[in-house]
Amino acid sequence: MRKEIDEIHKRNKQVLGDAPVRKPIAAEPPRKAPGGKSLKEALLGAKGAKEAKEGRRSQKTKLQVSEDDFAKLDIKHLNPEELDFQPVDYEIPPVPRLAYGLDRVLFNPGVYRLQDPRSRVYNFDPYLEKIMSVNEFNFSALSEYKTSSKDEELLALTKKMETKFTGSTSSMSGVLQHFHFLLSNFRPLNHNMLSQEFPKPTNKFSKITLGPSAIFLRKKDDLYAIDADKTFDQPNIMSWLGHSLEKLLTVERTEFERYRRSSGDAVPGEDESSRCYHYSKLGNFLMRSQLDAYDPRLPGKGIFDLKTRAVVSIRMNHQEYETGKGYQIRYDRGEWESYEREFYDMTRATMLKYSLQVRMGRMDGIFVAYHNVERIFGFQYLPIEDMDNVLHGQKDTCLGDQEFKMSISLLDELMQKATQQYPDQTLHLHFHTHQSQRGNPPFMYIFAEPVTEERADEIQNKNQAAHKAFERDIVGIIKDDPSLQAEWHEIQDQVDEELGGGDEVDIKEAETAGDVEAAAEESLEQSSEKTSEMADDSSPKKPKDSDAPDTPKGPLMGWTLAVRHRLNGEYVERPAKLTSEDSWTIEYHIRELNESDRWSLYEKVKKARDDLVGEARDSASNKSQLDGYRQLIQRYSDKGRAWREEQDALAAAVEPKVYEPLGPGSEKEKPSSG
Repeated sequence: MRKEIDEIHKRNKQVLGDAPVRKPIAAEPPRKAPGGKSLKEALLGAKGAKEAKEGRRSQKTKLQVSEDDFAKLDIKHLNPEELDFQPVDYEIPPVPRLAYGLDRVLFNPGVYRLQDPRSRVYNFDPYLEKIMSVNEFNFSALSEYKTSSKDEELLALTKKMETKFTGSTSSMSGVLQHFHFLLSNFRPLNHNMLSQEFPKPTNKFSKITLGPSAIFLRKKDDLYAIDADKTFDQPNIMSWLGHSLEKLLTVERTEFERYRRSSGDAVPGEDESSRCYHYSKLGNFLMRSQLDAYDPRLPGKGIFDLKTRAVVSIRMNHQEYETGKGYQIRYDRGEWESYEREFYDMTRATMLKYSLQVRMGRMDGIFVAYHNVERIFGFQYLPIEDMDNVLHGQKDTCLGDQEFKMSISLLDELMQKATQQYPDQTLHLHFHTHQSQRGNPPFMYIFAEPVTEERADEIQNKNQAAHKAFERDIVGIIKDDPSLQAEWHEIQDQVDEELGGGDEVDIKEAETAGDVEAAAEESLEQSSEKTSEMADDSSPKKPKDSDAPDTPKGPLMGWTLAVRHRLNGEYVERPAKLTSEDSWTIEYHIRELNESDRWSLYEKVKKARDDLVGEARDSASNKSQLDGYRQLIQRYSDKGRAWREEQDALAAAVEPKVYEPLGPGSEKEKPSSG
């Protein structure tokens, strides 16, 4: 078996290396699939497999293989320069601006502290420091979030633009992450910006980020709307707090106080900011992106996203967030109680999703507010260039831009296949990019399961009762070239090798402390939709065990997607240090899974997702891994709470000092005492 694996690895290097070497392919015994067929027979049929086998015995090189030796694979090519990502002209209300002079953060790299720890001078209004409790904030005064399938304005615009699919940034970004893993060949994260004080950072994404993603493609007349799969969404304090903090950062103090339940002032009427959207089109896709904030001095349209980032103690145990509120951010760098820690965790868990949302919305970057639920510590603006530096290893955005366009185009084609297979039906789609443990190229699984509207509602409303209880209690290329065909048959053989190798569909990596933390951190972007868009009480509830393996099996289609990169005419493992002068294209092949394999692979993908973000995550074994880590975090929280009490006592004895420009040229220049 070891010899077989080594041979596969050698062939993979020949196909995907920077300078492929054409060598004879050593013969190897065919692997047998269930039913006595080899994988080659299953791939080509008996006649094609026999011819392919004879071709191998003759020890021909890949360049010498006749096209008759192989059944044709439908190899396609994609050039991002030919893909047009178009803004849709649409009138929108004024986009909110940052309040309290926070716009200074936009033009200063790095973290901008709310209060300087040495001089105790506040850089911004001290009112920002203490966060209004969620049970004091009147969330009913905020506009309701509309999922794609319920946004009539979006559906009408989709029809007008003559596109077939539509979705929002939050519903699409989880799936698009898997296209990044595929197109970048699991490019390691770049953490060169971290200091030497931060010990042993891993360059891998968190397990949850790497885990399978699911969506619903809901049929709406002649259109399809993408809704995020909310099967495992759980209510959490961070998503609710995110809504109130976004309002805090964009309105003046007196206006924000009107949202306090105990305020005697009338609740503010519904503003128009909830209708501020950018719409963009690529191929058959129309994308909707809500616009959080605007500054005309920023590049492009001046739009940026607002993100609120809770500290590690809250993310680790958001169900018992009260125990983690003592955790403080006191330092710039270091493993704990530092902005560096929060930035590092963000790179592994949510930065990829943030960058995709920025691109879908044609934004410049994200404005991050760091907090511990009780107080805000500081702010940071991350332009798309800084995020690309982490994710793509370069600040030139051309690589990320081209990868994004190809991702949308590939998703478009896959959805076309799914809707052609099951026309006029709502579909439950799962995506998972498989990282080989044998050194083979990655490939993506795609599954499409037709479901009724009632079934889709059951799944989406599974945790409705828990959300309502939380709301009540906590919140009141050339296809026929012979050598190309030969090489792509080898690539497809490697995919089949993975399919037949018995690997579980999961993320295998060492259980370091960082991995345990990442496994505990939920993907909260989709959950935040639930806090402002509750389903009707009359919706049927999904049985607890309805996704169990013994569920009756119905129709199901599955595919694999494999890609190969050409950079300036040469095959490469992945593009790197791309510039606008370079030419990057991909070859790709979409292959139907054998009908006999679909359900078993599909259930493995669903189980992997459940293990990461579902009820299985709370198993005894997972809990024991987390307990030690949580105890460590709790010690920092307890120590931080004591330190904060001391600081508050010192602050109470003096008048707070707030930064204002002084000296020559300032409005408050003081006269000379001389």
